[in-house]
Amino acid sequence: MPQRVLALEIDAHELKGAVIETTFRDYRVLGFYREDIAADANVSDQVRSLIERHKMQPGTVLSSIPGDLVAFRTLSLPFRDRKRLDQTVPFELENQVPFGLDEVVVDYHVLRRDRSGTVVLAALVQRKDLQQHLALLGGAGLDPKVVDLAPLAALNVLTLLGAELPENFVYIDGNLRRTVVALYRGRQLVGLRTLTPAVPVTADEVEATASGNGHADAEGALVKGLVGEIRWTLLALNGGPIESDLPCLLARGGPHCDQLGHELARQVGVVVRRLTESRLRNVPPTLQTEVETFAAPLGLALREIAPNGAVGVNFRQGEFAYHRGQDELRRALWRTGALAALVVALVIVNTYMSYQQLAGRLDALQAQIRGVFTRTLPDVHRVVDERAQLKSEIEAAQKHLQILGGLAPVSGVTAIDVLRTITATIPENIKIDTDEYIMDPEAVRIKANTDSFEAVDTIKQQLLNTHYFGDVQVKEVKNAPDGKVDFRLVLALNKDVSGSAGTATKQ
Repeated sequence: MPQRVLALEIDAHELKGAVIETTFRDYRVLGFYREDIAADANVSDQVRSLIERHKMQPGTVLSSIPGDLVAFRTLSLPFRDRKRLDQTVPFELENQVPFGLDEVVVDYHVLRRDRSGTVVLAALVQRKDLQQHLALLGGAGLDPKVVDLAPLAALNVLTLLGAELPENFVYIDGNLRRTVVALYRGRQLVGLRTLTPAVPVTADEVEATASGNGHADAEGALVKGLVGEIRWTLLALNGGPIESDLPCLLARGGPHCDQLGHELARQVGVVVRRLTESRLRNVPPTLQTEVETFAAPLGLALREIAPNGAVGVNFRQGEFAYHRGQDELRRALWRTGALAALVVALVIVNTYMSYQQLAGRLDALQAQIRGVFTRTLPDVHRVVDERAQLKSEIEAAQKHLQILGGLAPVSGVTAIDVLRTITATIPENIKIDTDEYIMDPEAVRIKANTDSFEAVDTIKQQLLNTHYFGDVQVKEVKNAPDGKVDFRLVLALNKDVSGSAGTATKQ
């Protein structure tokens, strides 16, 4: 989803803004906005009105403080550790300005590191000025993520040149009231100065200092004086005279631009090129010519969306630290946690619904099994395990079917042959009443009674003499209440018998 970044530059005279829309892969400049600030104007209301009127709807707000409210110095320190830099820079800067550390907010930007140490551009702003700036924006309903130094932020517009950026060059930006001079070596910032010449800068002041030659001579004198200060500034930043024909990128609009470029070439010896003479990436053609005027807010917005290689400081330190990022992180974590909980809940619901669906299918299948079981075995009223009970009934039925089918698997004879043999073997003079007759593939079990114990012995012996049975056992022989003798016979079928009952003779 596209996000909008609003960068503001506010000074005593005018309000400037740049809006950039950034996406996951790229960004584009949407517009530049400018309004003059009247002496008695409520700046907070003016900022709010500007945002509402142009429907900016920024997701991130950045701001910059004018260079005349900020003191900055280039410091060379004999170490590279970030923690030591954080501890040392404020004290080094305190020695060069008439303020105590409790009165200012300090930040720094690392210009370069080498074996000898670190070179930083350190900046400070008085607490009261920073408080006033944040209160102004707070009155407009804004909480800036970054409060930068306007001259430093402006340098980031150079990234729009891409490969057209020279290796070594001078960059000049600003107007007659405030001019930024920067020197670059190997595309790295060497030094920066903000010039606020003590010369007339308003129309009335020009009128007051104009000679008989009119306004043109007065304005020309102002430009020449400014170029002289630029020349001395470059000598100081370079540690000596700069080489001739050094490129000079001029980001300066207004009627004095051409004259300033001519005087720079004549007095300083640089080759002047307007910043807008090059194609600026991601800036619509209709906005190309306005980049010079909006260099500070545009550079500040570029710092936010392309931080690698960008320059800048952030005075939102200590008690002025920006907390929205932490709040957004907490809200993001809360949203992530809520989303994770929702996903877990959906997984649980899906699992439960799948379980219920499978349970329903299992119940339906179980009902079908129970129906088949009851239709197959209607006499079984207690059903515990359909499969085990059905298997047991099938085995019993198969055994009965095997017997009823006339097959004795052990001996190979039929049930009728066995019954005929037993009947023919028992002597006719012995009376026997049979109470139980059971035959399985292994043996015949008979429960009966007769007249005496001798009859029982005779029956056993006669059955053994047939050689039809492998073993004949008499069990539980006892007197019955009616005077007869009860007994049990277990007749083991002979595995070697293959004949029939016709082979047995009645004794």
